[in-house]
Amino acid sequence: MEVTRLRVLYGVLGEGDEMVARDPTGYLAIERGIYRRRGLELSWDHVQGTEERNQALAAGEADLSLVIGRASLQHFLRTGATRLIGSCMNRSPYLLMAAPEVRTLGDLRGKAVACRRVVAETLLGRAGLELGADVRLEPVDTDQHALDRLTAGSVVAALLPRPFDFVARERGFLPVSDWPEVAGDPLPISIETMASTLRDKGNALRTFLVSHREAIRYLQGHRRETLAMLERVFGYAPDLAAALYDDYLVLLDPRMTVDLPQVDRLLRLTAPDAGVGVADLASRWLAPGAASPRPASGSE
Repeated sequence: MEVTRLRVLYGVLGEGDEMVARDPTGYLAIERGIYRRRGLELSWDHVQGTEERNQALAAGEADLSLVIGRASLQHFLRTGATRLIGSCMNRSPYLLMAAPEVRTLGDLRGKAVACRRVVAETLLGRAGLELGADVRLEPVDTDQHALDRLTAGSVVAALLPRPFDFVARERGFLPVSDWPEVAGDPLPISIETMASTLRDKGNALRTFLVSHREAIRYLQGHRRETLAMLERVFGYAPDLAAALYDDYLVLLDPRMTVDLPQVDRLLRLTAPDAGVGVADLASRWLAPGAASPRPASGSE
């Protein structure tokens, strides 16, 4: 069998004991030979920093990058040279993480919450809190900055998507118990490549999608084996590994397609002034066959 080599890049949140990989599936799947059986020699490499991954793609040093949808969309709007071939996760819930003395939404009245403004206006309203009247908003540009404000103590709570909330837990913050489950982060893991790579290695990339679909299903069906991998590869304590598996890795989407409703939300939240409609964006940004017109059951 002819073997094609692909290099896949991913990033992490946090550092040291708090490090959380967005998608660790590749490690387990490589060990189990899932890619190799279909003729792929895969490397699953941590490269921290979105710009570093962008440069590696552009230079031909990597074939695929797992990147948050907001950064991937901006990369495409800036260059027009990238394509999404799929998504490992189409949506992620936002959690309200707070200092230990904040146990309910009522404890937030008169206090400050850090969050990206476009998220706060939607999510706080759904929780029955009015900006200004009930809580003060500390607007930030990124979810990482929201976590930083919470850690620094300049706010008592922050709205964070997974897996940022796991880093906050490691730093001693707790979820507010009566916060409603709200999915607010579209395409938290998109699969990005260059248009030139798609043209030259299209068959191999399609084989990767089939293989990674199997890999995610294998991970989600083998809890004990996955926990052992998380502890071995990342050094997670058993309780953190279990929390990541039970609350985060279950969100990985084995369909590997991109939900068009999430592309629409991403465009409205990230680049409302881009001057492009979702249909036009999808036709130019998404690789053929990458789109799914309807979300997975229960994904909204």
